Amino acid sequence: MAVWLRYNRWCAFNHAPSLRSLSGMFAIASLFAIVGGFLDAYSYLARGHVFANAQTGNVVLFGVRAAAGNWTSAWKTLPPILAFMCGVAVARLLRVRAQEQTLRATLICQALELVVLLVLGFFGRFVPDFCSVLLIAFSAALQNTSFSNIGPWQFNSAMTTSNLRNAVSGWVQLALGEKDPKLRGQAIVGSLILLCFAAGALLGGVCTLRWPAYPLLPAVVLAAAGTLLTMRERERRLD
Repeated sequence: MAVWLRYNRWCAFNHAPSLRSLSGMFAIASLFAIVGGFLDAYSYLARGHVFANAQTGNVVLFGVRAAAGNWTSAWKTLPPILAFMCGVAVARLLRVRAQEQTLRATLICQALELVVLLVLGFFGRFVPDFCSVLLIAFSAALQNTSFSNIGPWQFNSAMTTSNLRNAVSGWVQLALGEKDPKLRGQAIVGSLILLCFAAGALLGGVCTLRWPAYPLLPAVVLAAAGTLLTMRERERRLD
């Protein structure tokens, strides 16, 4: 509690945003972090044992499978990487800047991801694994690239290594007596986004294994909620 009070006083003194003032953005980030973990679990379990978001995992899978001489399986990990790269490139070409564009570009990217999830959620059984993973990887890259900051704090909703790094670094510095409250904010953001991603992976695994007919419906609901919150946040900022 004392840390939290000092953090809020520091924000007020330095005219920096507090997590409380950015609660709307944090709620959006949490929802899409859950979606990110969910989609990786789903794509790995149901769509050919590749990842839609975690391209580090796909690179490792490619290397391991290629080393074992299993080139047929190894090549399957490359298209998601390319699709994710294309998503990042398109988002950058749209000159995505959440703060400068007042979330307009972010909303477009989130809407595209929601459309993809709706199609796959209801008609996924008719879509080949190859196409499904490409669509998810591309749309997830759009959404993740368009929304990667909560105020001054960075996060990643598509993969969680950077969130883990930020969380551990922040808490270690806090334990060593570091007085910069901005680092505490980064530790809090990293920790909670990490937990949301892990919860999403757990939920995605459960739904994929136990509800094979429509496993993506929870992800559709979460993405829709995140998109609606983004619309609300944009309207609030425009007022």
